[in-house]
Amino acid sequence: MNLTINGIAYSTTAKLDAFTQLHVARKLGAALPVVDGLVRQENAGKDKTLLSLLMLSNISDADADFVVKKCLGVVVRNSGNQPAKIQTPSGELMFDDISLAAVLDLAVAVIEENLGDFFRTSLGRLAQEEAQT
Repeated sequence: MNLTINGIAYSTTAKLDAFTQLHVARKLGAALPVVDGLVRQENAGKDKTLLSLLMLSNISDADADFVVKKCLGVVVRNSGNQPAKIQTPSGELMFDDISLAAVLDLAVAVIEENLGDFFRTSLGRLAQEEAQT
């Protein structure tokens, strides 16, 4: 993933491993109706800041922290010669100029990159099954 927010380039250093994907997906389970809107192909490229906030408001504070910190853990800021991680190992942001909107945009981009196909496929199958009954 490559993303520019407020003129600053960000990218992911790696994908979330399968177990981290499992735990992120599991924690987002309570927010599936909102997740569905976030990962729909027709919403690609749209501003998802409010939807992402709504998604996180449907889960506990601890789960929201887990999801956001796991997502930001694979993001680097591309400034200068060396990409720099944007958070410490304990989850603190390394840059004071990263806003809430940027955090949400980055987290959603990582979710989309790592779990978008999973959620689209699973939610699509569920919708088909409901339509058949």
